This record gives sequence, structure tokens and C-alpha cells, in this order.
Amino acid sequence: MPRRGKPFFYALLASFLLHLIILFGPHITLPEPAPEPPLTVKIQTLPPLAAVKPQPPKHAAKPKAKPLRPAPIIPNPAPLPEPAPTPPPQAIAQAPAPSVPAPAPASPPASPSMPLPDPRPDFPARIQIVYSVYRGTQGLLLGKTTHTWHIVDNQYLLTSTTEATGLFSLFYSGRYIMTSRGELTPAGLKPISFWIQRGQSSEHTEYADFDWAAKTLQYGKPDDIHNASLADGTQDQLSALYQLAFTAPHSGRVTVPVTTGRKLNQYTYQVVGEETLQTPLGALRTEHLVSVQSTPEAGNTGDIWLAIDQHYLPVRFKLTTPDGEVLDQVISSLHIP
Repeated sequence: MPRRGKPFFYALLASFLLHLIILFGPHITLPEPAPEPPLTVKIQTLPPLAAVKPQPPKHAAKPKAKPLRPAPIIPNPAPLPEPAPTPPPQAIAQAPAPSVPAPAPASPPASPSMPLPDPRPDFPARIQIVYSVYRGTQGLLLGKTTHTWHIVDNQYLLTSTTEATGLFSLFYSGRYIMTSRGELTPAGLKPISFWIQRGQSSEHTEYADFDWAAKTLQYGKPDDIHNASLADGTQDQLSALYQLAFTAPHSGRVTVPVTTGRKLNQYTYQVVGEETLQTPLGALRTEHLVSVQSTPEAGNTGDIWLAIDQHYLPVRFKLTTPDGEVLDQVISSLHIP
């Protein structure tokens, strides 16, 4: 065993003595700190600020576009509960959906201040639909889209939230949100405002503002707003799906003016007929419509399937871009509280 020498011995001895002092040494009382003098606050009155004369801009300001009219405030309904496990199709067909009672008809004509009857009195007041989003003809799963629908005092709030799932969520963060607000009339949905939010930013990237009194439509980005005349029955790209549900069943061709927030076009749908669609909810009887590109500017074409036994709700819609890209959304769950 090697010799450690005197330095090690002295260090050991000092440690031993220090422990003895801590354990058996006298108790040492630290002196208390002297009390601080009381705090004195002196309030002085500041002289009034001199008026600042605005300076003229160095360059002429670019005339601003007419600001969008804010959307009406709709009472915020309670959040929907988490969807229950998907029941078998037989249970969906047998379970009665809660309905919005239609007001009793009045003998005199309804005044503008009176609430208008719902175009489909049996249409549920609250709905949540979840879709699986696939890309391409091979059915590559990208994510999911959730539609929530609320009716409050003959006004509707409709939102669509799309987000990546699985492996794609590692590369695509944030959500793609569309919101449509408006009212229900005997002719169906009457949008008042529509906007799109992309990614993680809280700013709206595209707007559409419907001024039905002035028959004008404003749409575009905050720094690039367009004005157009507003035709009866004009929809936004989200409300158009549920307008088809409210006006079903259809025959022949159906033409709907639709704004996407970036442009305004006429979209025409040809009714193919009744088809049985296989879904995670089982086999559903559907009305199949195919869009007909009425103008070259319309661009995308698509197919829509409306569930006949489920209030003609959209249960599948497939979009095909001019370059052949396919985006297919198929219902995976339906929740009607």
C-alpha cells in the first residue's frame, strides 16, 4: 500500500476537527439585521403633455381598400363532446336524430325581425363529422378533417379543421381551418362571412364578406381585396356542401355560385344517381353528384356523395386538380348529440 504522506494526514485531521465543532461546539446566534427605515412616497404632479402636431407623410399613402364588414356575433355554443365509438350502420339508421322544431306558421307574413323557419325542420342542430383524408388513387392516408355544425336561433356556425396525422404530422404542423357563418332561410344557407386560416398563424389568409343588402361581395387577402356583385344563392366553399344537403334531393344539374376566398366562380354539378357507398360506418345509400367545369377559371373538379338516410350530409368528397392530383375525404365517424 503506498504511503500518502503528511498532507493527507493533515487534511484528515482537519475534517475530523470540523465535524467535532459542528456536533459538539457552542451554539452561535447570528445578529439580527437592523430594521430598515420606513419607505416614504412623494407624489409629484407632472406637467401636461404638449400637443404633438402630426407630420405629413413623406409619400402619398396608397388608398386603402374598403374594410371587411365584421361578422355578426353568434352565441358560442358549448363544445361538442368527444365522439363516441362508431356504432354499426344499423344503429345509425335506427337512432333518431334530435331535431330543430319548426315554428308554428303565422297567418300574417313574417316581418324581417321575426326568426325565419329552418328550410329542413328535422335537420340536427349539432353535428360532428370526421373524415379520413387520402391522397392519390392508391389511398395514401394524410390526415383527418373534422366538420362541426351548430344552429343557434336560425343562424349557423360551420367549421372545418384539417390536420396531418401519423408520419405526415412530423413534416406538416399546424392546421388548415375554414369557418363559415350565416343564417338559414327557406332557400337554404345564406353566408355572411367566410375565412381561411393556414398553418400555426392566427391571421386569416383569405376572406369573403357577403353584403346581401347592397348585393356586393368582397373577397381576397387583407392587402388584395376584390369586389363583385352578389347573386342570390352564392355560397362559400364550405357552406356549399351543406347547401346541397339542405336542397336535396336533386335531379339533372345544379349550379351554385361559390367563392373560395381567392376567386368567385359558377360550379355546376351533374346528378349521377343513387349509389351504395362502402364506408367505415357500413354501406350508405348516397346521392352521387359530379362537378362539371363550367368555366376554364373554375379549375378543380370533384365528386360529392350525400347520405340519403342521414339528412343528405356529405359523407365523401373527392377533389381533382387540373394537374391530376387527387384528394379524397371519406367519412370515418358521425356524431349527432
